[in-house]
Amino acid sequence: MPELLLNLKNVPEDEYQEVCELLQNNDIHFYQTHKGFWGLGTEAIWLKNNTQLSDAQTLLHTYMVERQKIAQSDHQAAIDQGNVRTLFTTFKEQPVMFVLYGLAILILVALTVGPFLALL
Repeated sequence: MPELLLNLKNVPEDEYQEVCELLQNNDIHFYQTHKGFWGLGTEAIWLKNNTQLSDAQTLLHTYMVERQKIAQSDHQAAIDQGNVRTLFTTFKEQPVMFVLYGLAILILVALTVGPFLALL
């Protein structure tokens, strides 16, 4: 009976490709489903044989831990180089747009909440 291994919702394409390669290299038989034309289906990777589930989960867990370490080191390198975008760097790069967006947000909140506050 098929077993769900990985739901592909919000999974980047490179991660999806690497997981497929990992499963193929370890002789784990799987298939994938797509959302379909109307988007009602489930994009996922399924195992054909549920006896391989524990092996596949172990491989997937190891892969995810390694991917997380790589992402953390890339993020730390970006912080060290000063390439991380924060509120302060956004304000520093585009102060006028930052202030205009802030004012637009405050106006929208005031227009949304104002009628309810008037009832008090």
